[in-house]
Amino acid sequence: MLKHQLLFPTCLNTEVYCLVIVQQLIHLFGITEKEAFLRINSFWEGDDFTSEDDMVFIESPDYWAKAIYYEQSNWWNLSQDELTPRKIE
Repeated sequence: MLKHQLLFPTCLNTEVYCLVIVQQLIHLFGITEKEAFLRINSFWEGDDFTSEDDMVFIESPDYWAKAIYYEQSNWWNLSQDELTPRKIE
């Protein structure tokens, strides 16, 4: 059971999609659920995902997990040695 929550508005479809991204963050990077929620909330703070047709669905949960986790915006062009985790507050 999830102990944390999304801190930006969602509809049911985008909420489920974001929770899949949270699970991807945990799986790919070995971080805690708490850190995964901190990262996704920090990344999308102030955004509104209440539309069933949101552009967030264009990319895969794997893509978003990496975009949220890595500091570099072009992470797909870099080797693992060149990547650094985004700092979270």
